[in-house]
Amino acid sequence: MKYVEVYQAIKTDIVSGLYPAWSQLDGEHALSSQFGVSRPTLRKAIDKLKQESFVHSRQGSGIFVNPPEFYQDNNLTSISERINKDTDLKNIVLQFASVKADQALADKFRIEVGAKLHHFKRMRIINGEPAILEETWMPKSLFPDFSENHCEQSVLTYIEQQAGHNISHDAKTISGKILNEQEAFLLRVEPNHLCLSIKHNVYLLHSVLAQYTIETLVSNDLTTVSIR
Repeated sequence: MKYVEVYQAIKTDIVSGLYPAWSQLDGEHALSSQFGVSRPTLRKAIDKLKQESFVHSRQGSGIFVNPPEFYQDNNLTSISERINKDTDLKNIVLQFASVKADQALADKFRIEVGAKLHHFKRMRIINGEPAILEETWMPKSLFPDFSENHCEQSVLTYIEQQAGHNISHDAKTISGKILNEQEAFLLRVEPNHLCLSIKHNVYLLHSVLAQYTIETLVSNDLTTVSIR
């Protein structure tokens, strides 16, 4: 859908800092011309950005960009999207395999028991410090060419740019977690360290589940924003 492409392009410009916090987006006429779309299509893209807290409108003034804390913890932005260009991000693949879906995974992805899934674990290192452990499952039927090499980069970028799918939303469940000895060793903290665990259900359009990830963060800080 064209409005999704416009939404993704503007979101990328916001997250990358091309549009700084509190700056004003170009007007409807300029943005419609830039993307070669009609104003109704542009407005659908802007509405989606508003729904996900990337921008807000001021009556009679225009559309303005929200600061990162409005959208970072509540929307689909990868670690590599959220960090700035001076941040060093590395992904270390700990495990990569093809597995058969058990009943729980089959129910989650709405596939047959025994259907093949990509299953991988990786550690994300930011500025030389272990920050996140991830365990992920993805249907092989949706991503037949997905490989271990793709795990070393942004998986969300692979899904949208290389696999050619449009991501709709990320449904998250956030909870506390006590690290076991292996997790604590990898993240360089003491065993029984309290951290955040985030379960991501990443959906494509039409509510197709593309990725299920359990993310374990060394941090135990959580920021929420209420918008009225």
